[in-house]
Amino acid sequence: MPTRGIDELVWMALTDSAFREQLLNGHRREVLASLSLTEMEQQAVMAVKADTLEDFAGALCRPAFSMVACL
Repeated sequence: MPTRGIDELVWMALTDSAFREQLLNGHRREVLASLSLTEMEQQAVMAVKADTLEDFAGALCRPAFSMVACL
């Protein structure tokens, strides 16, 4: 089950194009600072390598990230 923090991150990325661009284009750490994520969630999100939101969300569902959430 997705966590509230991961849900919030994905919702923001879906609804806010500026947020989405920052998440995917080198400003992820700054974006994460605006959210209430656990350290484990932050580490998982920072480890994702993706150019699209679809790839980003898909990466969070891979077994290596299963400790976080599957969107």
